[in-house]
Amino acid sequence: MTSTRRNTAVAFFDTFKTLSVQDAISIRTPTCRHIFTPASISPPPPLDNAQFAAHISRLKEIIASFPVTTKEISEDQEKNQVIIWATAQAEFHTELKDAGISDEEWAYKGEYVFILTMDETGQKIDRVVEFLDSKATERLRELMARARANK
Repeated sequence: MTSTRRNTAVAFFDTFKTLSVQDAISIRTPTCRHIFTPASISPPPPLDNAQFAAHISRLKEIIASFPVTTKEISEDQEKNQVIIWATAQAEFHTELKDAGISDEEWAYKGEYVFILTMDETGQKIDRVVEFLDSKATERLRELMARARANK
């Protein structure tokens, strides 16, 4: 049987398929914080809901979809958390890809670990800790800059 926490985690990942700001914010508590890590990649500071919504909106300008595939998921009932090991692939808007690099080079894929802390109901996320793939994130930043320049 699937728990409410697990269903909420799946709903969180589903928002990356469409990059819908409304869907992403709807499953977060009003005080939710999104924390990117590790510090070695100079991540942005923690994002509140308004900042996270702006982040998703900026992504949507250059990325059509960012589907997440779960490799492993586990729950910590005591901490009311779901921990997910996943991969994700950025699918850039076709018109923003230039011929200067191949389609294979535009095909970004990264590996992530998410720790989602839920509210007491398990239906809303109160805190996200996202461990980014440090090597792949460097490449993603390059691709994003290139796509923005092509916009």
